[in-house]
Amino acid sequence: MEVKFHLSVTRAMLMAIILQIPLFSLLSFAAEDEMRKRIETLEKRTEELEKTMKEEHGPLLKEISEHINTIDRELDMVDYRTARIKVLKEKAAAFSIGGDLSLFIQGILKNSQGYMKKADASYSGDLFLIAPAGPYGNVYFRGDIGQGKGIAPYLPPTFSGPNADLEFNEAKFELVEAWYWTEFPIPDIRDKRLELTLGKMDPTALFDTNKAANSETNQFLANIFVNNLALEFGGDANGYGAGLSMAYRFTSIYNKGLKVVGRIGMFEGDGNFKDVLDNPFLIAELDIWRPYYGLNGNYRIYGWGNEKKHTDLLDSSKDNLSNKGIGMSIDQQISDDITLFARYGMQDEDVSKFDRVFTAGGQIIGNSWRRANDVIGIAYGASHVTDKYKKASLRLDGYAANADFEHYIEAYYKYWANKNLSISPDIQCIVNPGGDNSKDNIFIYGARMQVTF
Repeated sequence: MEVKFHLSVTRAMLMAIILQIPLFSLLSFAAEDEMRKRIETLEKRTEELEKTMKEEHGPLLKEISEHINTIDRELDMVDYRTARIKVLKEKAAAFSIGGDLSLFIQGILKNSQGYMKKADASYSGDLFLIAPAGPYGNVYFRGDIGQGKGIAPYLPPTFSGPNADLEFNEAKFELVEAWYWTEFPIPDIRDKRLELTLGKMDPTALFDTNKAANSETNQFLANIFVNNLALEFGGDANGYGAGLSMAYRFTSIYNKGLKVVGRIGMFEGDGNFKDVLDNPFLIAELDIWRPYYGLNGNYRIYGWGNEKKHTDLLDSSKDNLSNKGIGMSIDQQISDDITLFARYGMQDEDVSKFDRVFTAGGQIIGNSWRRANDVIGIAYGASHVTDKYKKASLRLDGYAANADFEHYIEAYYKYWANKNLSISPDIQCIVNPGGDNSKDNIFIYGARMQVTF
């Protein structure tokens, strides 16, 4: 009886499951049909929405499409327009006026030859104006005033003076520079490579430049470290004169790791603005800038000729000679705080007291002693005495040059009291002054104070 009861229960369960299968099928078919109807409804609504958008917003969509096409066309000109806007911004920023006032005091220590403990002062002031002129250029005017001879009159003859700033000795304002500079859109406005400078100018601002040794009011004082002594610039006694210079950059502005510039210049030989082309000063220079591991380096080589009349040191009848030479100027960072420099130059020994000049040194920025604007500068220079001058020095200058070199050493510390005022103690030493080893060494002390505005 128990077995029959179990069989009856099993048969009842199977019959219940079999009867439920059609019910599940009916429910599934109903859900699928409902889903299909919903999809059809969504498709119909989408078609109606697209039709409505096309009818009501078609003009707007067309306008947006045309605007996008216009933007695509203008993108082709974006480099040109960006370059043009940049030029206009640079022109607006180029208008400026400023100047500086520099005060100097230098003294010489007494030695066995009786040089007195003497100290004299001098000053100079500059006022400059830069203004935009033309589509890509500007004009530059600089006036200068200065007074004082310093200690130069108390020194024996030397090849290098102790203060390159001693240009004028009267309280009279003079226009020393007035020139026009421009660049040309060659090969195109984005990469302008050709430039022109024309007017009365200082050629030392264009040629034989150096990052560490090129300014007597900011860096070294002695002439030998401001520019190459074996480079006889044209112009007046201070180097200013009428002339022109053209430069061409051979590398593209998009080349971030190399810049090569060729520059030529022609300047008046004597600075009197008469017959400016008769006896000119000519120079050609190649400048190379290249960073090494993020440290900048500048390398310059040049050749020059000064057609102003020169006289042979040993034969005064030969008084229509010219002077010529070659040189180089290098400055290289070796760290973020230290920059080294060197110069070398040669000139014609027939008309020159010294024919070869070498200088080297460096500057250190005061980051390590928490004076980021302060600078220390140290330099050494040597001027080689020509054999002809050794023979002619007694007749020409009243003493016998019997040394091979005049040696020059200078060191300074530039202390910034504030953003406009700096004070620079300076010491110099001259060995074999004028190539005469019978004279004692000369020790010069001094200080420079400069105010900029």
